Amino acid sequence: MTPLEDADFVLLRDYLRGTAGLEFDESRRLSLSSVVGPRLRTSGRTNVTDYVQFIDRADGAAERQHLLDDVTIQETHFHRARPQIDALRDHLLPSALAAAGREGRGVTVWSAGCSTGEEPYTLAMLALEARERMAASFDGVLPPIRIVGTDVSTAALDIARAARYTGRTIDLAEPGAVVRWLRPDGGDDHVVRDEVRSLVDFAHHNLVTEAPPFPAGTVDLVVCRNVTIYFSRETTRLLVDRFSDCLAPNGWLLLGPAETLWQLSGAFTLAAVGEAFAYRPVSVAPATIPIRWPLSEPVHPGQPGRPRSLAALREPVSLGQPIRPARPKPVPVPVPAQAGGDLLAEARQAMVETRYADAAALAAAATVADPLLTEAYVVCGQANATIGRDADALGPLGRAVYLDPRAGHAWFLLAGSLGRTGDRTAAARAYRAAAAALPTAPAEAVHGLLDGTPVEQLVQLCLRLADDLEGRADLRRGA
Repeated sequence: MTPLEDADFVLLRDYLRGTAGLEFDESRRLSLSSVVGPRLRTSGRTNVTDYVQFIDRADGAAERQHLLDDVTIQETHFHRARPQIDALRDHLLPSALAAAGREGRGVTVWSAGCSTGEEPYTLAMLALEARERMAASFDGVLPPIRIVGTDVSTAALDIARAARYTGRTIDLAEPGAVVRWLRPDGGDDHVVRDEVRSLVDFAHHNLVTEAPPFPAGTVDLVVCRNVTIYFSRETTRLLVDRFSDCLAPNGWLLLGPAETLWQLSGAFTLAAVGEAFAYRPVSVAPATIPIRWPLSEPVHPGQPGRPRSLAALREPVSLGQPIRPARPKPVPVPVPAQAGGDLLAEARQAMVETRYADAAALAAAATVADPLLTEAYVVCGQANATIGRDADALGPLGRAVYLDPRAGHAWFLLAGSLGRTGDRTAAARAYRAAAAALPTAPAEAVHGLLDGTPVEQLVQLCLRLADDLEGRADLRRGA
């Protein structure tokens, strides 16, 4: 494969930036080259200049769409990012349903950048579960729900509309949800059931060049996860302003776990929701709204819920103020009766099961049993940070990067905790160290940070966050 010449690369880079807001820096030149070569041959164009001129015309619209389909990364699966899924099931969707029920209207959810459809279908599954738990409060008249998935890729939308899935996306879904909401259809294929599909519509939409496909103030929840990491800072600011315009006054915005609006938008405030974080419009007045339906403790598919006590049912649930996660007591851990590696394995399993306080304690015990076990420090720091204990995360993460300066995932987690505790200078340095080290970090560790996002994208995110922290946000755009 021959990399694009400088002039051709700049021409394509600028065209994709202006057309779809996509950012291609030098680290992605080779991947862009691999896409453009076949597109030139298929379209019968002899050079990049001729090709760009063609796809910019009306008669080149189909080829332009083929290019966008090929350069956008469709990496997703059902029930992606478990803490966020729990937040959607137990907080965000019930909040939207409660507001709709009080106001006698339906619920509108926008899955912006929905890729091949797993996210909007997951949202539909979670919404149906939430409605079941809340049915008694509505006297049998449940608010209707409309979930709209949009994407710039027509190829991805074709897959979404077919609603047929197999392989990794099924393997990573909650098993109970697969049994309940998808039906086997020959071999390893599964098809989304009609009751889920009936809640979801799909539409082609360009987040950068087109206005939101909703009237102002009508969307209860915008889910746009791992999309803005491909955009420039200015493009992200424009997009967030559009989200703000279309959100209802009490709406929610959910971004990817590593995406942030810090120093980017004054329209939103960050709120802890269970063990995840989401954004609310700053115009939302702090208020405590009682939840009257007989909610169970968070119910996961295939697992019975425990009814809340009568006293707990009378307690109001804060929907207008940040919801701070509880700080469960860590489990007692025998040390050093178990080897460090065994304790680390248990800590990792606790992370998978979202028992973060237990994970922190188990990982800390692993470091006692084996003080040179770098990954144990990483898991301890990550678990503490996940439940809002950033100050407690700094020590183990700092030890991890001391033991292994090439641990890019540890640098990334350390940078986040430093930033949230207010040390901007140290956070910027850590993000730059993460950008330098991530390409050599273990593949499985990097995968865990952004759930499949390519390393080069995470590297660019680190550099952009470092620029933000240093007040040099616009210098990396380049000529």
